[in-house]
Amino acid sequence: MQNVKDSDATVIIYFDKLRGGTEQTVRFCIEQKRPHKLIDAAEISAENAANSIVDLVREDKIDILNVAGPRLSEWPHGYDYAFQVLDIFLSRLKPNY
Repeated sequence: MQNVKDSDATVIIYFDKLRGGTEQTVRFCIEQKRPHKLIDAAEISAENAANSIVDLVREDKIDILNVAGPRLSEWPHGYDYAFQVLDIFLSRLKPNY
C-alpha cells in the first residue's frame, strides 16, 4: 500500500471482478482519500481506458501515477491488456505534457 501513499493517483486495471490484493488496493485508496481510477478490461477497450487515464492525469495534474492490478497467475492476459493501455496512454500524453 506504500505505492498508493507515494503516488498522486492510482489506476487499478482488472478483469470483471475485483478480488484479493487488487480489491485491497481500492479499499486503501478510498480509506486514504487518494485519487484512483478503476479500469475493468471486461467493459472498456484499451483505447478508451488509455483516454480515461489521460483525462485523470491532465485534470488532476498527476506527476506520479501508480498502476495496480492482479497477478499474472490470476489474470494471464492482463499483462497484454495493461501494456496496450499504457502504451496508448503514453503516446497520447507526450505531446501535451
